[in-house]
Order: sequence, then C-alpha cells, then structure tokens
Amino acid sequence: MFERITEESFDEIFPLLEAAFPITELRLKEDQRRLLKEDAYRLYGVKKGGVFAAVFAAWEIDDFLYIEHFAVAEALRGNGFGGGLLDAFLEEKGKPVVLEVELPEDTVTRRRIAFYERHGLVYNTYPYLQPPMRKGQDMLPLRFMTKPGAIDLETYERYRKKIYRIVYKYEGE
Repeated sequence: MFERITEESFDEIFPLLEAAFPITELRLKEDQRRLLKEDAYRLYGVKKGGVFAAVFAAWEIDDFLYIEHFAVAEALRGNGFGGGLLDAFLEEKGKPVVLEVELPEDTVTRRRIAFYERHGLVYNTYPYLQPPMRKGQDMLPLRFMTKPGAIDLETYERYRKKIYRIVYKYEGE
C-alpha cells in the first residue's frame, strides 16, 4: 500500500505536497528531493486509480517516528480515506509518533488537530518553534502532537533537539 518514493517517482508525488502545504512548511523541490539520500528519511506515496492520492514524509529517528508531512489529494478528503491511511501507517511503523501542527487559531487548524486526535494523537502545549524550511524564512510557532500519549517536558526536549539536529540541521536552541 505504501510505495517508497525514489528519484524516479519523486516528480509524481511532489505536487501533492505543494498543493497541501504553505511555502512556510515546505522545502524547495530540489531540497526535498535531496532528502531521499538521508538515511533516516522516508517518503511514501499511496496510489488510487493509478495516481498518487496521498503522501507521507517521515523520519525514523532512534526510538520515535517524526512525520514531517502527511497529505491527501483534496478530492479525497473528508471521507475517511486519509484517516484509514494514517491508522495503517502508524500501525505499520509501530513506534511512538511526533508531528507538528499549527496553533489552534482558526477553524481549519482546529479541524486538523481534531483529525489527529481522532486517530490517537495528543496535542502538547510546550512552545515549539519550527526552524525555517527555506532560506530567509522565520521560525514558525507550532506544537507537537504525539502518540501513544502526551509527553513530559524531558521527552519533549529530547524529541525537539533530535528533530532540530537531524531533520532541520539546526543547531540553535
């Protein structure tokens, strides 16, 4: 079900990411392509009707899985397709999960958080700043959602430091 994306299939999947994420939350295309060479990085696509309908970008970091991006084609949202994929993906990986979400400041962000909560993730309130995805951008205030449950401050700091170092190549605090 989850097809590992390679250099050959990358151009087919990237439009899904571009359609689903603002530029503040997405690398430039060639920077995203370069990640395919990272040992910890995995990009997966799911096809429906012969075309990519969903994408997962994840990092296998020590004892946890960091989901950098999860997107479903707009036409397939709202009918359980994405939720079923998310459940299957998390079950297949079988380890604690961390992902970033926007602050719950409007209907869209609250709905996104509620979606993840329906699938067993917990919203953590520790202040988190995502390092810039592109040069010239500012840090982006987000929050962690985690599964199987909420995390304590020590675990949050451990996850944050590893994500900063491994994912963003960011050495700041």
